[in-house]
Amino acid sequence: MTRKKRAPLLAAVAVAAAAASVLTGCSSSNGSGTASSGGVVHLTFTNWDNGMQTLVDTWNKENPKIQVKLIKPSGTGYTLYNKLITDNKAGTNPDLTEVEYQALPMMVSNKVVVPIDKYVSDLSNFSKETLSQVQFEGKTYGVPQNVCPLVFFYRKDLLAKDGITTPPATWDEFAKDAAIVHAANPKQYLMNFDASSPEWFAGLAQQAGANWWSTSGNTWSVNIDDAATQKVASYWQKLLDDGVIAPGPSWSTQWNTDMNTGNILGWVSGQWAPNQLPTIAPDTAGDWVAAPVPAWTAGDKAIGTWGGEVEAVTADSKHPAEAAKFANWMNNTQEGINLLIKNVQVFPAAQKYQSLPALETPPPFMKNQPDYNTLMKQLASNVRGFDIWGPDANITFNSYSDAFGKAVQNHTSFLDALKTVQTSTVSDMKKTGYKVK
Repeated sequence: MTRKKRAPLLAAVAVAAAAASVLTGCSSSNGSGTASSGGVVHLTFTNWDNGMQTLVDTWNKENPKIQVKLIKPSGTGYTLYNKLITDNKAGTNPDLTEVEYQALPMMVSNKVVVPIDKYVSDLSNFSKETLSQVQFEGKTYGVPQNVCPLVFFYRKDLLAKDGITTPPATWDEFAKDAAIVHAANPKQYLMNFDASSPEWFAGLAQQAGANWWSTSGNTWSVNIDDAATQKVASYWQKLLDDGVIAPGPSWSTQWNTDMNTGNILGWVSGQWAPNQLPTIAPDTAGDWVAAPVPAWTAGDKAIGTWGGEVEAVTADSKHPAEAAKFANWMNNTQEGINLLIKNVQVFPAAQKYQSLPALETPPPFMKNQPDYNTLMKQLASNVRGFDIWGPDANITFNSYSDAFGKAVQNHTSFLDALKTVQTSTVSDMKKTGYKVK
C-alpha cells in the first residue's frame, strides 16, 4: 500500500507449487516481444494510483510507436491480485500491472509476471535492499517504483503543551511520553495500536530484526513468531495493558475523529501518510511533523517499511520488451520520476533521483517542514525489509487482523495471537503445495 487504505484481503487463488523452485519457477512470455515492422504496439497497463494518466499521456505523446492504455482496476491490493491470477489462466491479463512488494512472490509463484532482465539491463540506480524486493533466484520481476520507510508523524504543538519538546528517540522514550500524554489528559493518546494494518506491524518487526520468511533451495522457513517479533508484540501489549495508547484501529470513524481533534497525537505510518492526512484529519494541515521512528537501541538507524510497488510485465503480454521499456522509463528515468513525484506523490526507489528539485517542495500537509523529503531520503537509506515476502502473505495478513483484533477486544495474549498467525501461514503454505521446514 502507498497512498490509500489497503482493501480488505481475500483468500489467494491457490495453485500447487511445482517442486522445481521455491517460487514454482519462471514462466516465459507468450509473445515475441517485438512489434510488427512499421506498426504500432498497443499496451494495456493496470494501475490504481490517481494521477497516473498524466504519465501515460506524456509517454504516448513521445512514443507514437508504443501506445499505452491505462486501465483502472475495479479493486486494489489482493482483490486485484486474485483477479490477475484468474485472468492469467484465461490469457486476458494486461501487459503491465502494479504490484505491491509483499504480493510479488505470489504473482511469481502463480506465473502471472515474467522476468525482465533481457529487456532492462541497468538497474544500478536502485539499492541492493530495494532490488531484493523484486529479484528472486537471480531474476528480476519488474522495475521498483517507490520506497516507503516507516515514519513517526506527531503533533508538535500538542506534545509541547505536555512538556515534550522533542520526539522520542527510542521506544523506551516513546512509552514514557505515551504515559505523560495520557496522564495530562485522559482523552488523549500518543498513538493507537493498529490491529487492522498488518503491514504496519510487519514494518515494526522488520525494524526489530525479524525475518518472517526465508528459503533454502525449494524449501521455505517461516518464523513469524520469532524473538524479534515477540519483542514487538509484547511491547505494544504492555502499552495497551497500561492504558496509555488507544485500542482502536486506524481508519475507523473514531480514529479519524481523534486524529482530527487532537485526541491522538501521533502515527507511525509510511512515507505516504501526508497524502492520506487531508482526508483523515483535514483541520490539522501544517500541524504535523515527521521524525524517524523510535529505535530499540539509541543510535540504531534501521527502519522498517510499509508499502511500495513494482511495475511488472505479465506473462500474457505479447510485447514484453516494450512493456518493460515503459516501466523502466516511468521508474528509472528523470522524466518519468519527475512526473511520478508531481502527479502521484511518489518518493522514488531509484536513489539517483531522490534529490530532484521536484522533491524540494514538501507535501502540502507538511508545509511547515520544508526538509520533509530530505528526511525521507535519509530514512530510505536505512530501510530494512524481509529477505523475501512469503507467497501467501495475504493469508498472514488476514490472520494478523483476525487474531490481533480478537486479542485487543478480549484482552488476551498478543504472543498467542502471534502463534496463531504463524500456524495459519504454515498451514496454508503446506496445503497449497509449498515445502515448509
